[in-house]
Amino acid sequence: MSGANLPIRYPEEARLSDVPEISSLLSSDEALQLAKWDETRLRELLGEMHASELAELLLSCRKDEERSRLIESIPDELLGEAMLELPEGMQEDLLTDFDADEVEEVVEHLDSDDAADFLQAVDKGVADEVMERLEPSDRREIEQLMSHDEETAGGLMQAELFKVRTGWSVEKVLQVLRRFGREIENLNYVYVVNDEDLLEGVLSLHTLLFAEPDVMVTDLADRDFPRVLAGQDQEDVARIFEKFDVLALPVVNDLGELIGRITADDVIDVIHEEATEDMYRLAALSDQDDLAEPVTITAGRRGVWLMVNLITAIAASLVIAQFEATIAQIVALAVLMPIVASMGGIAGTQTLTVIVRGIALGRVTFANARRTLIKEVSVGLVSGLVFALVIGTIASLWFPDLGVRLGAVIAAAMMLNLFAAGLAGALIPLTLKRLNIDPALASGTILTTVTDVVGFFAFLGLATLFLI
Repeated sequence: MSGANLPIRYPEEARLSDVPEISSLLSSDEALQLAKWDETRLRELLGEMHASELAELLLSCRKDEERSRLIESIPDELLGEAMLELPEGMQEDLLTDFDADEVEEVVEHLDSDDAADFLQAVDKGVADEVMERLEPSDRREIEQLMSHDEETAGGLMQAELFKVRTGWSVEKVLQVLRRFGREIENLNYVYVVNDEDLLEGVLSLHTLLFAEPDVMVTDLADRDFPRVLAGQDQEDVARIFEKFDVLALPVVNDLGELIGRITADDVIDVIHEEATEDMYRLAALSDQDDLAEPVTITAGRRGVWLMVNLITAIAASLVIAQFEATIAQIVALAVLMPIVASMGGIAGTQTLTVIVRGIALGRVTFANARRTLIKEVSVGLVSGLVFALVIGTIASLWFPDLGVRLGAVIAAAMMLNLFAAGLAGALIPLTLKRLNIDPALASGTILTTVTDVVGFFAFLGLATLFLI
């Protein structure tokens, strides 16, 4: 069912619960129609939508004034979450128009981690003014969260959690939980701490609900439950979630004191961000490159790597220039030359993608690098042998004047380049990782240079030796 063919014309007496899935009906034109609705009716409709649907609706607007009208009509309890779903570039542009009163209204409805993210996205002066207005306890929580790097466990955590003391019984925990627990979203675990707030263990709600009332929580708590330090990288946090299959992780400081928790929904965002970042960087793009950025900014970011690629392309062209006389005598070389370089580039990219992803997931380490390197080189040799025979046969039949000699030359060049591609595709990211450089950032450009230079040099060099 296409939204483009379904204008929104709901009868005034229709109940919102009877309205079909809004997100499946809205086109960008209909988003503009929504912005012209009566304010009360519009607020009711938007209040029934999920934050992610509201974000999609804002993205679908073609004009800034229509988007602004919708933002004014989104209830405060949903606006913050919807704004945080938007691309960073658009988010920053929209938040420049928010004053302290508007920001305060939004922040009051957000969890501490989302509130910290929202305040970091608005103008610093506005954020400072809002912080001054917050309750002291809320201000301390948000200040602590904002003090951590955004890409660490401390930057991901939220302060809201349910903790109990080691001397409490199950009955007492349940009493306190009924009184205060409803204020905490995604409540899956109870955290057991001692009088110094040191984390002693973690207790799942399932275990708690079926335990005898007089049992002490310390007897039930899992003392080996995984935990993360506030300074740990967010990629490590994602790996721990994946390894232990938990719904939330406690965050402790260097002393072992419980200071927050990270929930699975935040880690899903991290996994998405890291995967997107790797894809962008393998294509020599900035991890901030998105569709909402202005043309000049995007062009500037991409232009840096295009310039690097231009320099490497010139290097490959210089290799070709060394064999200008050979190419002039045998025109067939100019026809077949791109095949060798292209096959090497594809083979190297395949290896590179596997290695970079393996490094990101922690499956490829320096401990098993030798085994990984041998495997990828072996794959390059096998592929090289197979495709050398194929292209050698094709070249012999395609240019019968040179026949088997040309076939043997291109076959040997193909073998050498696919071997080099496998070796480079594995060695380059491992070497960059050893140098503390992100392998996804520069590997592709270096690999392209290697496969082009080796491919052209091998093919033209062998042709000069055996065909002239």
